Amino acid sequence: MSLPFTAAQLRRGVAVVALVAPVLVATLPAHAAVLTADDILTQFNAVVSNNFSTQHDVEGRLVAGNINNSTSSTFYENPNSSSAPSTFQAVNANTISSCPSCNVDHGGSVNFTNTNSGTFGGAPVQKNNPSFAMSDFTTPLNALQAKLAGMIANSNFASPNNNSLVFDVTPDASGTAVFDMTAAQLAGGPGDNYNITFANEASASTIVINVTGSFTEGGGENFNGDTYLNEHVIWNFENATAVNVKSWHGAVLAGDASVTNSSPMEGFLYAENFTGRGELHSFPFDGSVSGAVPEPSTWAMMALGFAGLGFLGFRRRRAATA
Repeated sequence: MSLPFTAAQLRRGVAVVALVAPVLVATLPAHAAVLTADDILTQFNAVVSNNFSTQHDVEGRLVAGNINNSTSSTFYENPNSSSAPSTFQAVNANTISSCPSCNVDHGGSVNFTNTNSGTFGGAPVQKNNPSFAMSDFTTPLNALQAKLAGMIANSNFASPNNNSLVFDVTPDASGTAVFDMTAAQLAGGPGDNYNITFANEASASTIVINVTGSFTEGGGENFNGDTYLNEHVIWNFENATAVNVKSWHGAVLAGDASVTNSSPMEGFLYAENFTGRGELHSFPFDGSVSGAVPEPSTWAMMALGFAGLGFLGFRRRRAATA
């Protein structure tokens, strides 16, 4: 018998349910997430679920599936005083394959769960302190990406010429401005050398930019942001498999993508893989998405998620009876 929905739809539906119905999800006999998406965005500089490799410094807390540096780096190099307190260490990794002559500043510690083959310049290195699974981070962040992708756009962008891309921020009553665009629109066409700017940015507490497709920032593109954008913008690359930027401002959510940078990224990063050719600068997110209104398609995914949870419960009950 074929199911009326795909496995991907079911996974996404369950992810949305995990965000909007944490009490229900917590009752399942599975590994429960210990952090909310808001916790992660305010406590950490980067979450990279698979391979993390960089030649440059990381200012705030890091979580990675595998740290595989070929050269030395300095972690927790300049933690932002606005970051929320955390029970996690400065560096947290399932596995540390390589990190020769790495350093951890500001009294930070290293936490790993499987193996450690790195050298951290005298910083305390501990195992399972605290114990965690990557799903503690990926589950709430994937759910956040799905929720943001379902938000209704209420703001517009324009390219008055091939040297300018302007986001006209017009927030709703909750203070949230939402944009929808393709990666091609963000990159511009041949000959375009966009200067990315925001109009009326301070009128919104949260600016969400949903970008479909993989993105590579154009060679002549220029993004001169500020601290407000760093702390109030979320770039949601929900279905991207690759995101390549130079200097970038605001939180980047790209949980299925390999991300690279050639100049500092100013804000939170969520990626599957990261190859750092520029620093990661810590700017905890200071907005809110609690007032977001999902589109009907998102409610449909939620229904699929509830159906999926019910199906899992049915299978468990049936197995127990057998």
